[in-house]
Amino acid sequence: MVQRVLDWVFKREREKPDVPICPNHGGPMQMRGVMGRPARFSYQTEETYTVIYYCPVPGCAETAEMQLAMTQIPVPGAAPRRPDYARRD
Repeated sequence: MVQRVLDWVFKREREKPDVPICPNHGGPMQMRGVMGRPARFSYQTEETYTVIYYCPVPGCAETAEMQLAMTQIPVPGAAPRRPDYARRD
């Protein structure tokens, strides 16, 4: 948690997590969905998400899960950054 706060203060950019590779076909998997709820309140500053990936090759049933954490630091007058997977309607 402290490392993420320091990254935010010093505006450091971390590498994005890699997309898993299908062990049968060797191709990148696609994101199917996300499990978890965003941290929207002041007492919740970090939330863990489970990202579910699947192999797009027809007939392949390989899936993978990754754990990601989203940190939100309340800043007066500024909205927190939306997760990359958030859909705008």
